[in-house]
Amino acid sequence: MRFFPVAVGIVLTAMLPTARLTAQTADGQTVYRDECKSCHGINGAPPERAVRLYPKIKKLGEGGFVSALSADSIVKILKHGIDKDMKSFSAKLSEDEIEAVAKYIRDLARKEPS
Repeated sequence: MRFFPVAVGIVLTAMLPTARLTAQTADGQTVYRDECKSCHGINGAPPERAVRLYPKIKKLGEGGFVSALSADSIVKILKHGIDKDMKSFSAKLSEDEIEAVAKYIRDLARKEPS
């Protein structure tokens, strides 16, 4: 009879990493809204304040700017930033969060008229 609780414990322990990974999967929209919205706007259109601060900032769908980029290119931008205007997020976001934001930004750009 002692075997059953031990076996159940082993099975549950083996399942924990899978459950933990699922719970930790980043939500690109949530991370975008927390980290990117202030400059790029909730729907990818920068607010006037951001346009005044960063005159080169573009709408995410503008002229196919983001739509033309690969997911890897967006990840690189998020990791390294652009010039002095866009900071790197590599120290602030996990790899999973960066990839989730990149996917969300591509989806957002597809919804915006170019």
